[in-house]
Amino acid sequence: MCGDPDDSPCIDTGSPSILDSQVECRWGLGTSLSDMGAYGGGDTITVGIPEPPSFPSEFALPHAYPNPFNPSTTISYVLPAQSDIRIEIYNIIGQKIETIVDGNQTAGYHSIIWNASVLPSGIYFARLEAGGRSENVKMALLK
Repeated sequence: MCGDPDDSPCIDTGSPSILDSQVECRWGLGTSLSDMGAYGGGDTITVGIPEPPSFPSEFALPHAYPNPFNPSTTISYVLPAQSDIRIEIYNIIGQKIETIVDGNQTAGYHSIIWNASVLPSGIYFARLEAGGRSENVKMALLK
């Protein structure tokens, strides 16, 4: 006898084409059919499990899309570690227009939509500051 059929509802509920007697109990604990679930399987099978996504290793403010834009654009950025960040928008002469992000964020890939519908056409810059570093991206608002 391979096992006690009262141990689990998975015992003796596997494939009707595989009998425990045919596999010498390697496939589970039951007495007639192969088992399924945690008790079944006996042999190991390698399956293709993709690698988990990795965290970025570099700080970056790669782009705004669309660019040129009207009236909103998505600003994407990458944080290699959790940190306090600030994203500010500046006009072409360096005046700060607004702060669109100010707080702590986790490592990873992020994006935020900036709506400039109340501003005139022109060149603007998004400045990302995090972990003692900063980067800028140039954006063109065309109305």
